Amino acid sequence: MGTHMAIDEKYINGEFYTLLTNGETGKIALMAATTKAAQLAKTMPEFADKRFEVKIFTRDLAPNYDWFGREQFMNSAHVADKFHVLKNGFDALQDLRIYYRQKQLTKRREAYESYKIKKKDNPSLKFEYHESKLKNSETHRQLLSRGQYLLYKKQDQWSDSQKQRAEILFNLYPDIEKAYKRMCEFRAWYAIENIITPENNKSLQSIKYQLEQWYKRVESDDISEILNFKHLVERNSGAILNYFITGASNAIAESNNAKIQNLLSQNRGTRNIDFFYFRLKNFMA
Repeated sequence: MGTHMAIDEKYINGEFYTLLTNGETGKIALMAATTKAAQLAKTMPEFADKRFEVKIFTRDLAPNYDWFGREQFMNSAHVADKFHVLKNGFDALQDLRIYYRQKQLTKRREAYESYKIKKKDNPSLKFEYHESKLKNSETHRQLLSRGQYLLYKKQDQWSDSQKQRAEILFNLYPDIEKAYKRMCEFRAWYAIENIITPENNKSLQSIKYQLEQWYKRVESDDISEILNFKHLVERNSGAILNYFITGASNAIAESNNAKIQNLLSQNRGTRNIDFFYFRLKNFMA
């Protein structure tokens, strides 16, 4: 145990495991074949009073880990992992893109179903589905499929072809442009430069105010996918705002996940799970 503990889950051999990592040393303090808070709590007496020394507890947004942290690390500040928060936001943005792409796929399916009915009366009939080409020579389906990559990037990172694609995409689907702008604003608000330090004169009050103004813009846009993300942020705002106070992240837990995945790849799976545990303990604990 240390003053900073990070928790995350890992899928191994058909089961979800919980990894509790010391954020200062990178060593795994606990690995348990469960993600349930009640079962994890049964392992905690082994650590005795060292639990009270934990000051920062970084986690994703899973309610079970929230509850576990509240029960077991009473003196700690919970910090939501920045990567998971942003991932949820950009997943919401991609959901909106997928919604419009599914509408295009539905049109094609309906056209094919209509063709099959007509073919019964005219067996020689061939299926034809004409899609108009946009000015970058892509169809609507291609535009919505290939547009996924540019939505993850900032505008100054777009290639020339992505700039052209974005212009067409945003003209045809203004909701996607609004959602993209809101996520860029949120990412800028969540920047490392906004972490409160004695040098930058940032205050938690001003950071909260900026977030509240972002809420209002999201509500004004009235896009369901981004509204759902806003609701997630509101429910976890305490742990999200703690990032600006502590600057802590769950990066060490994610790093350990990658190391375990590397071990799994080297062993081509876990045919002997006990031996795998033995190697993992020697390597990471």
